[in-house]
Amino acid sequence: MKEHLTIFDDNHQKIGEKERNQVHLDGDWHETFHCWFWKEDLIYLQRRSMEKQDFPGKYDITAAGHLATDETIANGVREIEEELGLSLTFEQLTFMGIFEDVIELDEFLDREFAHTYGYVYQDETLRFDDQEVMDVVAVNRNELLALTEGRLRTIEGNSLMTNHLVQITQGDLVPHRQTYWQNVFESLTRMDA
Repeated sequence: MKEHLTIFDDNHQKIGEKERNQVHLDGDWHETFHCWFWKEDLIYLQRRSMEKQDFPGKYDITAAGHLATDETIANGVREIEEELGLSLTFEQLTFMGIFEDVIELDEFLDREFAHTYGYVYQDETLRFDDQEVMDVVAVNRNELLALTEGRLRTIEGNSLMTNHLVQITQGDLVPHRQTYWQNVFESLTRMDA
């Protein structure tokens, strides 16, 4: 069954519905759910499964997904359980903002209004869906920001799956625009205060 998404104009006004693959081909704005796990000075990156159609093996948002036409923003919490095996309620999350997230590649334009939330990770056991996620890696937030800005070439992260250190370069990340990263880090800084 094909997934349909609600599409929007540049001002986040609903203009219709469209099949998901066509949305990415046409570059239509659509809504997604993003959830960043963090704790103290750490932020947690999901390593996408090699089975994923888009950006296999790349590091990305802890848990994220598209919101289908029949879903509310609160339904997005299902992504956390589907990808990480952790059952949370929407009320356990902290709203960070609605951030524009644009990824543009050859024949692929992903333009999202990302409803973004944070969760203070409490070392719960995660169970990865192998079709979705290979690993979750804890990295220093300031180092990740420096990596996205090009001030560092490589950072180290600790794999939650193997407890080994992994090296991450900017090329290992899903290519979100710098404005998206800035919004995430500024919001986390406010949440720290």
